[in-house]
Amino acid sequence: MKKIVTFCLLFVASCGQIFAQNKAENARKYELLRERLRMEFMYYTGDGMERGTSLPMERKYVGKSGVTGYWADGTWWQGHYVALLATEYARLKKEGKPTDETLLELRCAIDTYNRLDLAAEHCWNCDTFTQPNGFYLRDDIYRMDTTRMCLNMIYCDRYVNCGNVKAKGNAPSQDQAWGSYLGFALAKKLVNDPELNKKIADIVYRMVTGMQSVGSDGKLHWQVVNPVTKVVIQPETDIQWLQYAHDRIGSMLSGRDVTFKRSDKGEWRSMWNIVQDNMLIDKDGNFRWYGILAMSAVMNDGGTANSDCYRWMVRCCEKIAKKRPDLQQKLIFPHLPLINLALYGTQGRTLVPRAEYDYYLNSAPADGAVTKTIDGKTVRTAVPWHSLSLFCPWHTKDTGWSNMIDYLLLYNLVELIYD
Repeated sequence: MKKIVTFCLLFVASCGQIFAQNKAENARKYELLRERLRMEFMYYTGDGMERGTSLPMERKYVGKSGVTGYWADGTWWQGHYVALLATEYARLKKEGKPTDETLLELRCAIDTYNRLDLAAEHCWNCDTFTQPNGFYLRDDIYRMDTTRMCLNMIYCDRYVNCGNVKAKGNAPSQDQAWGSYLGFALAKKLVNDPELNKKIADIVYRMVTGMQSVGSDGKLHWQVVNPVTKVVIQPETDIQWLQYAHDRIGSMLSGRDVTFKRSDKGEWRSMWNIVQDNMLIDKDGNFRWYGILAMSAVMNDGGTANSDCYRWMVRCCEKIAKKRPDLQQKLIFPHLPLINLALYGTQGRTLVPRAEYDYYLNSAPADGAVTKTIDGKTVRTAVPWHSLSLFCPWHTKDTGWSNMIDYLLLYNLVELIYD
């Protein structure tokens, strides 16, 4: 019996030592990847209104002209960057560490939304819009920014689409709002800054009402229209399935009523619940999974039959993982259920074991995930860091270096929730 007890004590002690070692290594990894993000994947000056600043690139890769910086869906990534900063602020505060630098960086990241809004109409050679109106660019990166970005070439939505009358690529869409809602909700919840909260409220109000415009019938519709070219960027048929969620989140984060056209009525709530219960899971991946779960997390809404949104989200993620084994992920969107907990608390919840998350944190490469071609063969970082990002696990064909915002955000959430 004494031998058994001694063995058990030694086993527990060794497990504790391994956990402590991994914890220290992951903290060090966080610092390395955090500095890498700010120094190698963006241009940061401490002034969020300076063009091109505080806007992380999606990835870097080696192209024909050398190292290329790639910005796409810039405001979608920006929302996750804001989420990273908000959770970092909360974690540092919890640990009794200085928060001033993180707060300044967060303010710059929020100011970026206003900057992109003010610059939008200029892309189509119009100077008559002098106030933010909810029509914004996804990025404001110029091709000549290679020097300050330490790149050989830049590929971005602004370069491809600005000035093109029919262009839709560097303009608002509802999926840009999905990532932004996550960041805004976490910033309002975790950072006690009235000025910042006021800016977020105004941005969200414009973002949601910017998805509402007058149609040819003279009535207001859920659609995104370029105010300069009058081109419909995203039609009503695309947005209406999720308009209940946009409406609720818009009102919740802005503190103002953004409702119109029965968005808050029973039929639209029913349509939203149908969407929640019938997420399409196909062989190519479906980005709507992400939008539905992200907005559900922010609203704390698990549908009519699920009072515990967190558990419902976990089941949905598990269902996707089982139906898509090709993605090679144990947890699909591991951060989203944790965001729900960060916003609404853990009381009364049965949490996924921390070990499930430690698997992701422990296995992340300290120098960042990379996909490259060697002797004609594609070589990826080992699972589960083999895709572009945990946010979009079906992107396994993109080559280059990841910005690793997914690791940074996940690390902060795990420390906040499980510690």
